Amino acid sequence: MKAMQAELKRIFKKNPVGIIFVLTLDIAEIVCLSLNPLVIGLCIDGFFERSYFWLYVLILLQLLLIVVRTINKFSDNRVYEPIIEDERNSYYERGIAANINESELSSRLDLVVRIPEFFENGLVEILDMFGGIFFSLVSLYISAATPLLAAAGIISILIFAFTHGFHKEIVHNNKHLQDSDEKRESIILTKEIVKYRLFSAQQRNFRIKNSDLETKAYFLTDVLQAILLIFAVIYALHFGDYTSGEVFTIITYIIMLNDSVCTFNEVIIEMADLEDVVIRLREGRNEF
Repeated sequence: MKAMQAELKRIFKKNPVGIIFVLTLDIAEIVCLSLNPLVIGLCIDGFFERSYFWLYVLILLQLLLIVVRTINKFSDNRVYEPIIEDERNSYYERGIAANINESELSSRLDLVVRIPEFFENGLVEILDMFGGIFFSLVSLYISAATPLLAAAGIISILIFAFTHGFHKEIVHNNKHLQDSDEKRESIILTKEIVKYRLFSAQQRNFRIKNSDLETKAYFLTDVLQAILLIFAVIYALHFGDYTSGEVFTIITYIIMLNDSVCTFNEVIIEMADLEDVVIRLREGRNEF
């Protein structure tokens, strides 16, 4: 973990102002999207009372989202692509100077981009996940939906507990896949059909294993989250004293919470894979 933190810090120092600027836009976009269910719910109640204040707020929120997203899409490649280019060029030059074999160098060049891309994609996904969890739980707390809040917490913990073993095995398989991938070009260059068939079969088997593990994890997740959603609908409509807008807001935030919990499981795998990438690249640099 310390190696990964040091590597991310090194990448961040290449353009701290640009990265902070883009991440600020990402956070603003997440906040705008997370506020949508609340504002739309207030709009629904406002319409019944012939009040259009929250409709105007919704319009302003969407305009702000459009502006933020447009600036973000314009800026992110201009910030991250030069970093990716510099990382690849630098690694390639050192690899050639150290006479690293072509297969390993080719595979490692594909890995180099994963660290800068973490800021562009992985970190944003984590922020979006925590944003979804935060806004969902706060909404349920404000709505005084204590049973729903408790159920959401219990089911989220159960999902993590039941699927953790599957994700740990996926991470293990991903390491073997990357080990295999680093031999790809050297096997291709042998022009031996039998060797390549064995290589392809090995990769296929690991991917099928991962697919089976993901199927089990998603099945358990879907079952538990379906129970939570159905309970939320029944509770909001029959046991809670809520307006139509509040029911919409509660149900939408439950769906958002479910999506964020699913993302949490994926983030665990992505972070473990990223740590493996950092270790491989550091080993490569030590060979230079």
